[in-house]
Order: sequence, then structure tokens, then C-alpha cells
Amino acid sequence: MGMAASQARYLSLVARKSNTEYEGQQINQQRVVLSNQTADLFNQMLTMSVPTCPDSNDYTTLQYSYSDGYNDSVLSSYYQLGTADEDYNYVVTSYYYDDVYTGQRKLLNDPKVQSTRTVEYTYDENSSDNNKTVTVASCLYDIANDIYTITNSSGIQSTFTRVDDSGDTRAELDEIYGRTTITSANYFTYDEATGDYIYSTGQYDDEDNEITVTYSAVDMDDEDAVALLKATYGSDYDESLTYYYDAEYGTYVIGEEIEELSLNSGSASNITVRNQDDGSVYYTDGERYITADELAAITSTNNTITLKSATETATYSNFTAVGNCTLTELTASDYEDEDIQTELAQIIKDMNSSENGNTTSAANLAACFDDDGNYIGGIYTFQMYGVTYYTTQADLELSAASAYYDDATASNGIDSQLEKLAYYKASYISTKIETTSKALLETDGNGRFTSVRFEDDSTVYTLNTETVTDEDAYNNAMNQYYYEQDVYDKAVRDINAQTEIIQAQDRTLELRLKQLDTEQNALQTEMEAVQKVVSKNVENSFKTFSGG
Repeated sequence: MGMAASQARYLSLVARKSNTEYEGQQINQQRVVLSNQTADLFNQMLTMSVPTCPDSNDYTTLQYSYSDGYNDSVLSSYYQLGTADEDYNYVVTSYYYDDVYTGQRKLLNDPKVQSTRTVEYTYDENSSDNNKTVTVASCLYDIANDIYTITNSSGIQSTFTRVDDSGDTRAELDEIYGRTTITSANYFTYDEATGDYIYSTGQYDDEDNEITVTYSAVDMDDEDAVALLKATYGSDYDESLTYYYDAEYGTYVIGEEIEELSLNSGSASNITVRNQDDGSVYYTDGERYITADELAAITSTNNTITLKSATETATYSNFTAVGNCTLTELTASDYEDEDIQTELAQIIKDMNSSENGNTTSAANLAACFDDDGNYIGGIYTFQMYGVTYYTTQADLELSAASAYYDDATASNGIDSQLEKLAYYKASYISTKIETTSKALLETDGNGRFTSVRFEDDSTVYTLNTETVTDEDAYNNAMNQYYYEQDVYDKAVRDINAQTEIIQAQDRTLELRLKQLDTEQNALQTEMEAVQKVVSKNVENSFKTFSGG
């Protein structure tokens, strides 16, 4: 090996040896860090307190009790009188448990009250609530999406979309735009010969003949007639009903309504006469309505238009079920049952109490009785899990109406009733009866009480001494102990797992350190060999130049 090569090799070995020494120092530093982490985990474990199992003796106390022949009573507390008394020496509090007849109020979540919802609309041409006048600054029509955008004189924009005038919307539009008329079913007579209904107007012509209107059954085989009928009634159309049409004035009536109500009298006999659909198209901003003709007539700025709406009133009736439980209204005859009277009286009493009562329930129940306390209706019963419960019409109405709140998620009126249904039951409930009075406590001379006589009772009762364990408190303490033990065990397992990870990392570093040590020894041996070669080359060089 030449001298230059030997020197280069030596320098390379020195560099590699320095690198291994540096890496070894870094590994030792990492092992110190791991050692500190292990020490921290150990110290953490030392600071942990081991849970202590509760002792049942800590929950056991001495108790005095006595029996009056009916109830077993316990002395819960006693203290000496502050002033002298010839007959009594203590104030004693005692209690016993008795079954007390109690009215209960419960709440049923998402009750699924099944009922009939009737929507009525009131439209007043002169009412500012039903009519809103708007001065239009501009009107733009989006023909692709069939949308009108109106900007009023104040610069506020409103978007109007076409109305699908069916269901409640159809009824509202009928009310607003005069498609319906209310009249008495008694004005109709049935002509057996022709099968028509004859409506008597009560008016006469010049020849003193009464003016009448003839309603003939709609020909269901006439496609045009059926199409007009369906357009008029919208989603209110019921193919099971028989519709009659007045060709002279273009109005419809329903035969079954006339048959059902013609024998009645008064307002209950009123039926609705509906004008045939006039083909009008309506638009809405979500709150009020306007016809397409009125929108199309806006040709310049400062046009004035009237937006219409009707006041909506929804009522609920014909309550049939709560979920799968059949509802039955309590009749006056049913209320004559003494058991029912007793139970309802207790429910009403406890709903009016200040301790466990409820003012809303008390008012709903009170509405079912007149001022003299006579039952006038409005209480319903249903059975759930074999137990009979009571509820009121007002409670049912509240739950049924909540299906139509803005935040209700279902649209069928049953599956998203947000208001819980209040329902009632009276039953015997074990109740703690507690009394406090002055008493004479006698002792046996060793500090143990042997008898008691209360100021409102002439009987001297023998006291029984017994030790009792508060099982509920002891069980709660045991549950807490089990919980703390689980937490402690988990913490120990976590520390052990972290320690094992650190130890594995340390073993890896230790192995690498041994590898570096072996490598360094090999480098040292090779360096010594190279150094000898270099020394020999130097020696030979000097001999050459010295002439030896």
C-alpha cells in the first residue's frame, strides 16, 4: 500500500471512529431520557392510592323502634328539651311507611295521538291581517323556473312560486277567492224520479214560481266532467262520495253530506257548496297568495297589488288511539262508577296540591267539570300494559297539534308529536309518614332507652333496640369502590404498558450500542494496522534519502 493511500485510509478510519463515538454518545443520552421516563412512571405509581373496600360497620347504626299494633315505627332523631317539663323530657321524631292512595301524573314521549284534524279558514276582505297592499317598483319573471321576483317601493324583494293548490291550500284558496258558499242542507230535496237534488232558493219569479236550482249526479264516465270535478276539489276529492253538479251556476255539492244533515236543524245542518275550478293559477311567497293574472298585469312601476291570506284555525276531534292503545271517552254513565269517581277525585286533588301537583293538568281536568262539580265530558281512558290510565281532551289536543310545529320532522300528523302526553293514574304508593312531638323516654340506667310515651298518645310503647345497615348506602359505596378499583387497575396497566414500551426501546438502543462498540474495536484494530504501514513507509523513505 502506498504511503498516500495508507494516510487516506487512516484518515477515513479516524472519521468513522469519531462518528461511532458520537452516535454512541447520542444513544447514551437517549437511554438517559428513557430512564427518566421510567422513573417518572414509577413515581406516578407511588402517588396512586389503592382503593379501600368499604366496611359494612361504617353503615350500621343503632335504631329504636316500636309497634302501635298497626304500624312499625322508627325513632329517627331525638333531643332533650331545653326547658324543664314535668311530663316529657325529649322531642322525638318518628316515622313509619304506609300505602297512601296517590294521584300520579306521567308523560308519554311521542304519544302518536290519532285524531281528526279540521282546518277552518276565515277571510275578511277588509282585514289588514288577511290583505296586504304592496306598491311594486319592479317585477321580473323567470320563465325557465316559473318564478316572479317583485321589488316593492322600499327595495325589498319577494319571490313568488306557483301554488300546488291541494289539501289545506285548496281549502284556503277556496275561502279567499270565493269558491265556497255555506247553506243549509234543509233547502235540498231529492227527486226520486230523476235522481236529482232540487235546491229551493226561497225566491220567486214574476209568475210567482219558486226559483230552484237542479243538481244532477256527475257523470263519472265523462272524462272532462271528472277532470273538472277533481280540479275543483283537489286532494279533498274522495272517489267514494257522490258529487252533484249545477250546470246553470257551475257549483258542486256532496250527496252524502245532504243525506246526513238534512234531518238535522240549526248550524249543524250547514253544508258547503263549492264553485267549479275557474282555471286560475296562483302564486305564493310562502305566506300570502296572488293570481297569475294579477302578476302578469304588472306592466310598469308603482303598480299596486293585493296579497291575500286567510286566518287558519285547526281543531282536533274524534280521538281514537294513543299509539296502539284504544282511546275511549268517559261518559256520564261511566262516571257514575264509584271506583272511577274515587280515582279521578284523588287525581284532581293531587294535581291541585302544591307539593306534587301540576297547574296545567289541574286546569285541564277542571275543564271537564262544571262549577257544581258535575262531569261534563272530556276525559278519556286507555289501557297500557293492562293498566287503565286517564287523560283529557286538552292534553290530547296539545300533543296532536305539536305534530304541525315548524320543527316537526314528519308530515303525517302522527309520527312527530313533539309535546309529551300527560296521563294520569291513582294507586297506593308506599309513603314515609313522619311526625315530631314531645315524648317521655325512659332508660334502663345504662343509657339505653327502653320505652316511649308521646304527648298525643297515652300508651307507653316498649322500644326495641336493633342494629340496621343502610343497604343502599353500603351498596353505593361498594359500587364506587368497584369503579375506583377499575380505574386504579387500568392506570396500573397503562403504566406497565408504557414501561414495557420504554424497556423495549432501551433494549434496542443497548443492542445498537453494542454494535457500535464492536465496530469501534474493529476500527481501532484496523487503524493500528494502517498506522504500522504508514510508519514503515516513513522509515523506508528516510532510509532511501539518507543513503542507508
